[in-house]
Amino acid sequence: MRVKTLCAGLAALLSLLVLAASASASHDVTERLSYGPTGGNGAIAANYRGISSDGTRVFFQTTEKLVSADTDSAIDLYERSGATTTLISTGPNGGNGAFAATYSGASQDGAKVFFRTSEKLVTTDTDNAIDVYMRSAGTTTLISLGPNGGNGVQTAFYKANTPDGTRVFFETAESLVSGDSDIARDVYQWSSGTVTRLSTGPSGGNDSNFDTFYEGSSTDGTHVFMSTDEQLTSTDTDPTTDVYERFGSTTTQLSIGPAGGNGNVDFDYDAFFDGASADGTKVWLDTDEGLTTDDTDTGYDVYERSGGTITRVSTGPTGGNANLDVFFDAGSADGTRVYFDTIEPLVAGDTDPASDIYVRSGGTTSLVSIGPNGGNGGDFSSFAAITGTDGSNVFFGTPEGLVASDTDGFEDVYQRDVVAGTTTLISTGPNGGNGPTPAFFAGVGGTAPDLRVFFTTDEQLFSADTDASIDIFERQPTGSTFLSEGRNGADQDINPVYRGASTDGTKVVWETGEALLADDTDSAQDVYAATQGTPGGFPRPKGATPIYMPLAPSFQPCASPNRAHGGGLSFQSCNPPAQTSPLVTIGTPDANTLPAQANKHFIQFRTTGVAGGVDDSDVVITASLNDIRNTSDLTDYAGELQASVTLNITDKDPVNSLPSTLAPLPFKVTIPCTPTASTTIGSTCAVSTSADAQIPGMVPEGRRANWEIGAGEVLDGGADGLASTAPNNVFETQALFVP
Repeated sequence: MRVKTLCAGLAALLSLLVLAASASASHDVTERLSYGPTGGNGAIAANYRGISSDGTRVFFQTTEKLVSADTDSAIDLYERSGATTTLISTGPNGGNGAFAATYSGASQDGAKVFFRTSEKLVTTDTDNAIDVYMRSAGTTTLISLGPNGGNGVQTAFYKANTPDGTRVFFETAESLVSGDSDIARDVYQWSSGTVTRLSTGPSGGNDSNFDTFYEGSSTDGTHVFMSTDEQLTSTDTDPTTDVYERFGSTTTQLSIGPAGGNGNVDFDYDAFFDGASADGTKVWLDTDEGLTTDDTDTGYDVYERSGGTITRVSTGPTGGNANLDVFFDAGSADGTRVYFDTIEPLVAGDTDPASDIYVRSGGTTSLVSIGPNGGNGGDFSSFAAITGTDGSNVFFGTPEGLVASDTDGFEDVYQRDVVAGTTTLISTGPNGGNGPTPAFFAGVGGTAPDLRVFFTTDEQLFSADTDASIDIFERQPTGSTFLSEGRNGADQDINPVYRGASTDGTKVVWETGEALLADDTDSAQDVYAATQGTPGGFPRPKGATPIYMPLAPSFQPCASPNRAHGGGLSFQSCNPPAQTSPLVTIGTPDANTLPAQANKHFIQFRTTGVAGGVDDSDVVITASLNDIRNTSDLTDYAGELQASVTLNITDKDPVNSLPSTLAPLPFKVTIPCTPTASTTIGSTCAVSTSADAQIPGMVPEGRRANWEIGAGEVLDGGADGLASTAPNNVFETQALFVP
């Protein structure tokens, strides 16, 4: 590697000051996902199906052929990641038959994708029934296959997978293992190529009259929950539906307690799985049978099973035994909080006959659907979601005005922090929030206190919202954002449909038939995403301009030292020094008569332009070198020089409207040299140009960019004096002169 002599710095940072007004304060990059190199603008709808937790992978289905490998007109599954569209529903043995392929699920990182199709994608699939497949790292694997079957006429039903994708749960009536001898539906697990039947127990599992259904699992997949009418253990003596757990090789009946669990069949006491904590040690279920002695009513109640003990959740200091049903809403991941709703007043503060939301934590029941301005009107509250490992933030909808700012009588979205005891109105914006139109919860991402809540309404909350259709909005602590805004002209009366978001909420996905970007030329439904970053999609140091690079002659590195340098640099050195360029040099040392300030060699980069309006954004490039001579006879050099830097540019791609970092880009500017009339001063080599002049459109208006600029250098023109022809030699480098 060549050593850059007295280099002042190896890199500098230049940030363009071209800041167009952003359409939204939060999600400023809108992109269309449902297209590819061979299609995307046909009159064919695309449907969103899933997103990875970090938002980098989005999955959708369409019958349109978006890549050359897709030659059929059946539904196919695609992945969009970055600027690449990939066909997922394919395999070594097929993928282009007249068979639909439908998305089932994916691992949390999106690297493993599961789907169902009746097409034979691998050689081990020889039937025409629907099977479950996995696509990972370009390989397609048949999941619904076991040592005893998998190619019968029975359908396989995908049910779930663990977040890491290492375990997949599915149901089928086909006997895949030797222990399955009935024709009823069973629950199976696939893991590392091994298929195991889960729906079995010491007292049953092979009765053809009873199907078993997968209900859920712990995060790691070791605790699996099922429901069936079949008696899998000796503790189950009734023919009604019960909830079971499979852990290792043990099957346990969960829907049983000291006061019941095997009720009279005439009362049809079915039990239903509701949920479980992340580790599977706490399970919630509901039944109208009294499983504990404190349950004396005939309505449905919510129970918690933990450590072999069952406890009734749906109770409170003022109620819990009226003949009114209770409905499970959610349980926190750590199992500390359980949410449910009921018409029955369970605490003294609930005085209305409407359905309210409650939380049970630490043996205490609290009313959730309440605020400083209400909570006991005749309006029902509808549970939406909880966030956080402890579930301390809950979202719900109600027409009742729970805070003073809510003055309409229509459905609004609220957030309740059950730890702080605060209620916040979510569905509002700078231009409204109290019009005669409802708002509905759509989703949530992020973590407290910076939660991002998404909701829909046809109320015009922003001035940019000029249509009467439903739109998608985001609410953060800093305010609201209009997400489904048209960037391609008039705001049309087309309803977008919210579909999902990344875990942190920075990427939001929806479907719409409205053409929001110029490259969307069809009227069919497409999948769009809005991505949030810092404004512009990346950090921008606005004051990083100009860049001034002083230059000094480049000398060959000392490869074979022939002496020692004097102190204080007492190191090996070479004498005499040799310039890197054998063709050009500057005047005899200290001999020219230019003033010190004028006797400077430099390259400068300077941003110019005003944000918005006409496209005047540019980077002005100036280079100046004086007293340039031919090395051979010290006459004025009349050829060309060439300034050269390497750019690492991060900008907002004007075509795809995406933040992008380019691969390292060599950037060169030719510098003409003109001999002087003086007999004591060599040629003047200078240029004043711009980035757009060198590469038209290089600096588009309002697209913002950071230019990381490598150390500058100037090359000579070679033997022919032309910068455009090789070979050329390094003449000067970014450096400093120490007098």
